[in-house]
Amino acid sequence: MSEGRPSAREAEGGEAPAELVERVLDICGQHYAAVTGTSSDQWDQESAREVVGIALRTVPMAERDAYPQTLETYLHEHRALLERLWQRYGPDGMFAGELVLVDLPGCFVLCERIDNTPLWLEGVWVREGQEENVLERLKNAWLYDTGEGEGDGR
Repeated sequence: MSEGRPSAREAEGGEAPAELVERVLDICGQHYAAVTGTSSDQWDQESAREVVGIALRTVPMAERDAYPQTLETYLHEHRALLERLWQRYGPDGMFAGELVLVDLPGCFVLCERIDNTPLWLEGVWVREGQEENVLERLKNAWLYDTGEGEGDGR
């Protein structure tokens, strides 16, 4: 029942160090540029940094040093799903404009966190004052609208 919830020990860390936020944002940005064909001058850097910071609050302290590599591996393994998400919800997609988070490279770290710590992410998201339905829409799109392909791991 407490799946995805932190223990008190894991939650101790709170805010991630700025250098970790930047490393993760850089990894997301590289993958996002490859998937979307956009570049960093087209992204809202402040919002992307905020999203990454929120997502990193759900990475246990003991796992933070290894997290950039974990994320890199995850993004490589889920490339086809990330492309499908962009094709459907990006500016030229059938559902363009329905997912505001898809306009930020930080949405890729949110997808990873949705798969690995969904309840913790939701709790932190709301506690940080973010609009709940924005994350809920991304979660539903990620979990239920990207897995139609063969061999995509869903």
